[in-house]
Amino acid sequence: MQGFANIRDFFFPRSAGLSLPAERLTWWILMAALLYQAVLCAIHTNLHAISTAGVVVSEFVIYLLCMAVLSKNIRLELVAIAALTAAYLFLLAIMRNQLDPKGFRDAMIPILFYGLGRQIGDIRYADRILKLAVLLVLAFGFLEWFFLDFYSRIFNIFSYYVNQGGLAAGSNWAKDSVLGLNGIRPEGIGRTILPALLGSHRISSIFLEPVSLGNFAVIIAAWGLAKRREEIKDTIFFLLAAAVMIVMSDSRYGMITVAALIVLRCSPLAGSRNSWLIVLPLLSALMLLLIGALFDGGYSDSFLGRLYVSGRTLLNLNAGMLLGLDGYNTSFGDMGYPSLLTRLGLPLCFLLWCPFWMLKMADRRGDRFRSYITLYISLILCVSGTSLFALKTAGILWFLVGCAAAEATASSSSSPAGPAVRPTGNTKEQKNAY
Repeated sequence: MQGFANIRDFFFPRSAGLSLPAERLTWWILMAALLYQAVLCAIHTNLHAISTAGVVVSEFVIYLLCMAVLSKNIRLELVAIAALTAAYLFLLAIMRNQLDPKGFRDAMIPILFYGLGRQIGDIRYADRILKLAVLLVLAFGFLEWFFLDFYSRIFNIFSYYVNQGGLAAGSNWAKDSVLGLNGIRPEGIGRTILPALLGSHRISSIFLEPVSLGNFAVIIAAWGLAKRREEIKDTIFFLLAAAVMIVMSDSRYGMITVAALIVLRCSPLAGSRNSWLIVLPLLSALMLLLIGALFDGGYSDSFLGRLYVSGRTLLNLNAGMLLGLDGYNTSFGDMGYPSLLTRLGLPLCFLLWCPFWMLKMADRRGDRFRSYITLYISLILCVSGTSLFALKTAGILWFLVGCAAAEATASSSSSPAGPAVRPTGNTKEQKNAY
């Protein structure tokens, strides 16, 4: 019976912060956010065509479920941020003379899922959810790796995105492939990681896109590296899983970012709050501007080529674009900073970024995780346009941030039962424990 209880707790983790129905609903919300695109693609491939409307309705249901959980214990600061964000976006809509639903959706994900994690407030719960997600992602990743034909019969990714209007029907250059366009490296470029083993194939797993698999790898690596020294087994688990996913997806971004996270964790700054990182997005944007101004080249699928075109685009943004008044409906492709600034506007970005750094984390794990996520956000906007706001990875990311910021975090991992109690005193032993 004890073994059965352990298995049940792993797949349906319990939290001291919520009632049983709310816990179960939270579990289903997180699994739905992780898997909804894969489920819709499987339905599209085998049962009925799924259009953009189907995806919108699915996401809307997930957001409604989040609100249902949050309504049990509404936090004033969350309501304030949501109200200010909505007010600013409505003001932009009036000045643009057009409402931009995607702007509301992009701003809603961090607020809702952070609130969900804040209500859970349990690191053990978050660990079990994340480990289950890792196992699912790896299982489908190995299925795609070793049984590609069977995987392709379940997920016709190319047709799924064509039906949503994201791809043109004749744009698939990889003959007989039903993977996404970025699921195969073009000839002349090839894989960066283990090309002899995997050829030109980039694995997507349940995310349908290798970019999202690489992003998820960075998130779980950040979560593992933020842990205390006593939790070395969990750190190793998440780092090894991240390494496998980066190899599978051939994520150059993931490889560089995880290496930077490891360096940051091993540096003398590992034990500090690293408040200086609050300006890292600004420094990243300035780096892009310098590359765009000084680099003598053009666009290519290389890392430097993508940075160059992002920098050139940033140089061409006018004041209206920076404020979100112009260019909000322009497709900037892989250029994250131009997409973010034109859609949300610089004032709203500042409004959302400052509260993120004003959060009082429960312990040093939370401070480290915030630092690592800052690095993740700053770098991903250099090379990717919209993947930062992809629900399949952004939902779990902001849920983890909420758990790390909750008051119960400090003791939940060391006290299996009983209420959370923050440590008192200021002894050297207590400081080292966190």
